[in-house]
Amino acid sequence: MIKLIAMDLDGTLLNSKRTISWDNLKALRFARSKGVTLVIATGRAFFDVRHLMQEIDIQTHVIGTNGATIHTIEGQLIGADVLDRTAALQAVSELAAQHYYIGVYTDKNIYVPREGTNWLYQELDRLHIHEDRSVGFQGATRDDFYRFFDDPQEIEKEGRDIFKIIICSYDDAKLLKARRFYEEKHRYNIVSSGIGNFEIMGPNVSKGNALYHLASFLDIPLEDVMAIGDNYNDLSMFAVSGISVAMGNADEVIKKKCTRVTLDCSDDGVASAIYEELKRK
Repeated sequence: MIKLIAMDLDGTLLNSKRTISWDNLKALRFARSKGVTLVIATGRAFFDVRHLMQEIDIQTHVIGTNGATIHTIEGQLIGADVLDRTAALQAVSELAAQHYYIGVYTDKNIYVPREGTNWLYQELDRLHIHEDRSVGFQGATRDDFYRFFDDPQEIEKEGRDIFKIIICSYDDAKLLKARRFYEEKHRYNIVSSGIGNFEIMGPNVSKGNALYHLASFLDIPLEDVMAIGDNYNDLSMFAVSGISVAMGNADEVIKKKCTRVTLDCSDDGVASAIYEELKRK
């Protein structure tokens, strides 16, 4: 019997308009009525998720920043894994100097280069392409959660812990070069949460590890956990869950790693997965 459902947000619970549909909301309430515990497991920060859930009046546990933070329904922080501060700030300096658009996640804000969006548009002009990926990254979260910086020293002066760094680029070769550079350091967990980005986190950080710890905290066996997601940063939680569900909009590689596949995020795939599992019991 499923006792806990862990869901990704973007490309999963959220549709292409980055909203939670009425059908998905009803399915979440149905699961709650059956005594199922809900957890959002996302690359987004806790403060971002909490705002979204308050808007729809749903209480969930939150695995944030790809597993770097774990918060209970009440907002209690029960687990956190930060990047080494010196190494993280060095990476920020290196990436900003090479005009990579980056987002630096702390417990309160997301720091982005003031010229970051311009750098992305300059890439578009240089590559003679027109795409809407990456530029939309900043629009995924409320503007007042962002802070602009001109110099990484401004982040250092704030003194806050750094949970992850997301790197975005339209230039696939440029993006791969940076990813390989940090992978070769063997001190980070690096995943992709979408086309045109990768994310740098602490070596033990993953959605799967966080889900394992949260299930233990709640005394819920992993075989009674269902995980739903659409991207490569969801694979680790698929690996530990009793039932893993890939969205219809997921890559084929991801679908093959899962117990089953549900509908597209724009067709209320989360609702379909929840009803399929809970109504047959």
